[in-house]
Amino acid sequence: MPYSPSATARGWFKSSFSTASGDCVEVRFDGDVVQVRDTKDQGSGPVLTLAAPAWDDFLRRLLSGSVEEDGALAVLPEPRGGAILRAREDGAALRYTRGEWEMFMRGVRAGEFTHSAVVARAS
Repeated sequence: MPYSPSATARGWFKSSFSTASGDCVEVRFDGDVVQVRDTKDQGSGPVLTLAAPAWDDFLRRLLSGSVEEDGALAVLPEPRGGAILRAREDGAALRYTRGEWEMFMRGVRAGEFTHSAVVARAS
């Protein structure tokens, strides 16, 4: 059964693979805009915002292993397996632990974060 986050149209959601601790990559679709934040910040940290087509492009690049600095978002590896997600436009960044990033990537591979697919399912 395809994953369909119930909060997609209303608010933030995370990978279905995320642990009970709640620390994870959170995403929200707001029309043609995608927002990304870190749950550890409890809503007070930075929020990365980009156009939905740029988000879907980022996910495609992420899956192919070619996320470079020239895209809307860059992934910078951390020494212990975590990742920094940096917005090219303003340099805002989110830092994720290895576990958080792994759970997000599992959700990406399962198609949980693709804006175009989720919006089509919600219609």
